[in-house]
Amino acid sequence: MASSAREIDLDPRKYVGLSFPLRSDNNNDFALTKNSLQQAQHNLKNLLLTYPGERVGQPDFGSRLRAICFEPDDGDLPEKLQAEILRAVGLWLPYINIIEVNTFTDAGDENRVIVSIKYATTLDPETLQSITVDAGYTATRS
Repeated sequence: MASSAREIDLDPRKYVGLSFPLRSDNNNDFALTKNSLQQAQHNLKNLLLTYPGERVGQPDFGSRLRAICFEPDDGDLPEKLQAEILRAVGLWLPYINIIEVNTFTDAGDENRVIVSIKYATTLDPETLQSITVDAGYTATRS
């Protein structure tokens, strides 16, 4: 009988999926995530940092965040980035509910666009997670 996502999350002997970026760890060929919250974070990071056309076999997978950041500045950058994030997540990761998207620039470099996203999953809607992505595509968890 198949285990539910909650049962897998609670079982310390089970893994949910691959951790990104791909790398090995001490126990496996690839580092793995232990629960659905970790996997959702890695899936969201992977989606946002993949440009459409980069993924073999799924050319529509990804988001246009990088391209939007390099469009001429018309004052609508935060709205465009939020719309693209909502579009990509709605299409590819419907189990992630975007709560808030904030766009700001780095105080030391006004040309660096940073996007902070707060989200929850349908499996655990009470637990808020966040991820921060910059235009140079360095993702960190907050």
